[in-house]
Amino acid sequence: MKTLSKRICAPAPIALLVYCSLLSLASNGQEPAAAYTSPLHTFSMDDLLIDFEGRTVAQDPAAICGLPGGISCPGEIDPATGQPYVYPIVDKQNITLYPVDTEFGFEVVDFLGAEGKSLASRDYAEGYVGNITEGDKVIGVKVSNAKTDTYKVKPPLGTWCQGLGGTSVKCSTEHYTVLEHALTCHETVPYLHADPETGNQGVLMLPSGEQSQCALAGLDDQQVIVGEQTPLTAFSQLAPNDNLRVDRDIAVSSDYSITVKDDGKALYRWGGLIKRPNDIRLYARIPLPSEWKEPGAEYEIRSAKLVVTHWITNNPNDQLRPEDLENEAATGRKPAYWVDANDNWRSAKDCFEGDGDFIEENTYFRHKPDSTLIPAGDSPPLETRLSKDLSEGYTNAYYTSIDRDPFQWSYVNAAEAAAGRFHFLGFEHPLKAEETVQQGLVLVSGPRWRLRANKFGQDIPGLEIPRSECTVPPYTHDNIRYEVGTPVTTVINLLDWDAENGASPLASSRGWVDVANNLGVEVQQGVVSIQNGIEYPVSTNGLPMTEDFDLAVYIKGDRKPTALFTAQLLINQEMSEQPLADAMSIYRLKTPNKVRIYKDDVRIAVTVLNEETAMSPGDGELVIVATREESGEVVAQFTTSIDGLEPGRKKTYDFLWTSPGEPGLIIWTASVLKEDKVIAELSDVTLVRSKGQ
Repeated sequence: MKTLSKRICAPAPIALLVYCSLLSLASNGQEPAAAYTSPLHTFSMDDLLIDFEGRTVAQDPAAICGLPGGISCPGEIDPATGQPYVYPIVDKQNITLYPVDTEFGFEVVDFLGAEGKSLASRDYAEGYVGNITEGDKVIGVKVSNAKTDTYKVKPPLGTWCQGLGGTSVKCSTEHYTVLEHALTCHETVPYLHADPETGNQGVLMLPSGEQSQCALAGLDDQQVIVGEQTPLTAFSQLAPNDNLRVDRDIAVSSDYSITVKDDGKALYRWGGLIKRPNDIRLYARIPLPSEWKEPGAEYEIRSAKLVVTHWITNNPNDQLRPEDLENEAATGRKPAYWVDANDNWRSAKDCFEGDGDFIEENTYFRHKPDSTLIPAGDSPPLETRLSKDLSEGYTNAYYTSIDRDPFQWSYVNAAEAAAGRFHFLGFEHPLKAEETVQQGLVLVSGPRWRLRANKFGQDIPGLEIPRSECTVPPYTHDNIRYEVGTPVTTVINLLDWDAENGASPLASSRGWVDVANNLGVEVQQGVVSIQNGIEYPVSTNGLPMTEDFDLAVYIKGDRKPTALFTAQLLINQEMSEQPLADAMSIYRLKTPNKVRIYKDDVRIAVTVLNEETAMSPGDGELVIVATREESGEVVAQFTTSIDGLEPGRKKTYDFLWTSPGEPGLIIWTASVLKEDKVIAELSDVTLVRSKGQ
C-alpha cells in the first residue's frame, strides 16, 4: 500500500490531493480520538440566526412574528387582497410558517447597489419558518425564503443576464475558459474550436462558404478599474467585492468585468443584473467529547462525517458550514479522464457539456500546465490570472461536463489511478473500509458541503442532474435524479481539504474546540455570543464559535419551502450498518376526494419511497385498507409485495376500486410492513355520494 500511495501521490493529480493529504496524517504523532457519535440535533425555529452578532430567536423572540403569545405581525393592509402584507401562512401540509426578521436581507436600488438590512426596520420580509411536528414533538423545521432581491446594472458589470418578461440566466463564473466559451469561439485553452495539438484557432463556416475567424474573436482583456480609470495589472489592486456596489473594486472591459471573491478567486461576469438572495440561517451547537476540551488536549481525527436529514432542495447553493468553514475541495464525483504521454488530461468517455455541446472521448480536459499552447502575457494579462484554468490549463469541457455529481462520495480504483486512468465511482453514502479494500478503491472526495439539491450548480447552475448519465440536456421529469421535496440523508466528509493549503483544521481536535486553531475562520473583535453565561467569539459571518461543534446552515433565496430535520456527528467510525431511519416511507397516497356510489374502476395509487438512508434495496408488503368512518366496517383491502426497491427510488402501485352502494365517508390507510411490523403509514379520505348529490 505504501508503494501504491507514492505512485498515486508523486505525480500529484489534482483529483487525489485530498487522499494524499489524509495519508500524511498517519505519522503526525497524535493520539487517535476515540470513536464518538454525537447526540442527535433536531432543527427547529429556535435555531434561527438573526444577526451578525450570533444571536438566535432565544435572545430576540421578536425576530419571529405571529407566534401565539408573541409579537404581532405588521398590520399594514394590502388593498389588493385585504390581508396584511406580512402574516403567518399555512402550507399544503398544514404547517404554519411564521415571518422572520433578520439582518441577512438587503435593500436594493437599481443601478446603485444593495445595502444590508438592520433589525430596526422590523419588516419581517426575509422569509418564513415553522416547526414540523408529530403530535407534540418537534421533528424538524420548514423554511421558505422571501423572493430574491435583484438590481439592474450596466452590462457587463452584473452576474446575471436579464431577459424580457423577468427571466434571467447566470452570467458569471470563476473560470475564464467558461466565460470565453459563452461569449466567443476563441479559445485561450484550446479543445473544441481551436486545435488542441497546435493551438491554431478555428474557422467557423456557413454552408454558403461564409467564414468567421476565431483568431480575430478574442475577448477584450484590457480591464480598467471602475472609478479610478486605472488599468488592472494585478488583483492586489482590487478588494473583495460582495456585490453590494459596482462603482468600486471592479474592473471592466468592453466584454466582461472582474471582481475578487472573499476567498481570493477571480469572478468573471458579463450580465446586467445582480441578485442578492435573502439568507435564512440556522445554527446548531452539537456537543463534542469532554476530553477534547481539556487544556493541552490534542487528538487525531481520522474520520469525521456530518449526517444531515432534510428534503432535497431546489437550490444547489444551500450551504452546510461546519465550524463556519467553506470548503471548495469537497467536490463530489468529477468527470472521468486519462493522462496521456505528455501529462495532458483527456476525457475517458463520450458525454455532453451543460449547454448541450458534445464531448467526444479523448477531448482535452487539461493541458500540461507549462504547455506553450496557452499564451503567456495576454488573454488576460498574466498578472491577473487568478483563474485556475488559465494557470493550470483546464478547458471549458472539464468544468461543464455533466459526467459528474456534486452530491456523491467519489472513489477511484487505486491500480487504475496509478496507471493514469481515473474512472470515478460515485456513491450516495461512504463505503465501509472492507468494501474499499475488496474493490481496491481509495476515497477521492466526499460531496460538496451543501444540502443535496436537484441541480449541478457551479458552472452548470440551472441544469438538473440526470438519472441517466451523459444524456443530452435538457432533461424531462423522468430523467431527473433528485426530486425536490424528497426526504434524503446527506453525509459530508469533514476532512475534505485542499492539500495545497496544508492539513484540514478539523484533522485535529484542537481545530474543533478552539477557533484560534481554525485558521479558516475570522472572528469579530469585540463581539461575543453569551450562552449559559459564557462568552464565545463570533465569526465575521455571525456564527458563535464555542468549544462544541458549531454548524451553520444557509438556505438561500428559494421561495418553495424546504425542510431540515436532524444533524449528527460520526467521529472515527463508519456509518452504522442499520439505516438511520426507517428504510421506506409512503411518499403519496392518491384517492378521489369525492365519488358516487357504485362507481367502477376508481384508481387508488400509492407511491412508496426507499429513503436514501437505507443502504440496500427495500422489500416488504404494502397494505391498503378502506373503512367506513361511522362503523369501522372494512369496504376494501389491497395487498402487494415490495421487491428490490433501490435506495432513493420511488415506485407507484395502482389499484382499481368499486365504490360501495351506500354514501358516507371512507377512510383510506396505506401501510408498509416489514417482518409484520408497520414501518410507514399514510391516510386519506373519500366522500361517497348518492347519485342525486
